[in-house]
Amino acid sequence: MQFGRIPVRSAAGGILAHSVRYNGNTLKKGTVLSDEHVRLLDQAGCESVVIARLEATDLDENETARRIAARISGENVRSNNPSAGRGNIISDVSGLFVYESAELDRFNLVSEAVTIAALSPYTVVETGQAVATIKIIPYGVDEQIVRRIEQMHPHLPYLFHVTVFRRFDIGFIQTFYPGMKQSILDKTRNILDDRLQRLGESKVIMEERCEHHESAIAEAFNKLLDSGCRMILIAGASATADRRDVIPLAIEAAGGGITHLGMPVEPGNLLVLG
Repeated sequence: MQFGRIPVRSAAGGILAHSVRYNGNTLKKGTVLSDEHVRLLDQAGCESVVIARLEATDLDENETARRIAARISGENVRSNNPSAGRGNIISDVSGLFVYESAELDRFNLVSEAVTIAALSPYTVVETGQAVATIKIIPYGVDEQIVRRIEQMHPHLPYLFHVTVFRRFDIGFIQTFYPGMKQSILDKTRNILDDRLQRLGESKVIMEERCEHHESAIAEAFNKLLDSGCRMILIAGASATADRRDVIPLAIEAAGGGITHLGMPVEPGNLLVLG
């Protein structure tokens, strides 16, 4: 792509790199200058302009953005029509936005002409929400760069996708110590219901409240399982400090096992997954 300042009389066919004001009018950047544009600018006393001029091997910014979007868009996302070298990738569903950060970095390192920005991996998104933006920096990009991006990582059919939330009938266990106010447990339940409402159609179909003791929790587990709950959530009166603590022991006593204790998140680093 050619780029630079040239005499205005030689600028026909060029892409205006910066907006130009003349006689109370404005030619916006990105305008492809016609012979009439050149005549008007010349009459207004404009001697030179900064333009870009595409070479035979170049793709314009919007076509570049369109092809990059097609390469990286997967299940349940779509791209809009790019404008000014900018195109958004939109979620078609409510769910979890999924991709690998290292793969996004590899795409972005191909050329400074192509930038892809996205929400953090595993962000909860809604239908119609923009999850990523492609911005082409220059007015044109050599097609070889675009082909390189299209052909990289053949093992990766796409970069971005959104996983739809599945519906679960949820059982909820809250444990308490003697003297604990029931209003605290009521508030916890309300918070959980609000969170679930944002995560699709899953809902609590049964709740058990019991003493913070492994035998009582195991009994509550079995009641919920017998009632058809496919997922069980526990809000303990005390955080879990060890695999031999109350809640892990209760899970095992009910016939389950501990998958993982502790998560690299904040808040939530004392989560137990079983």
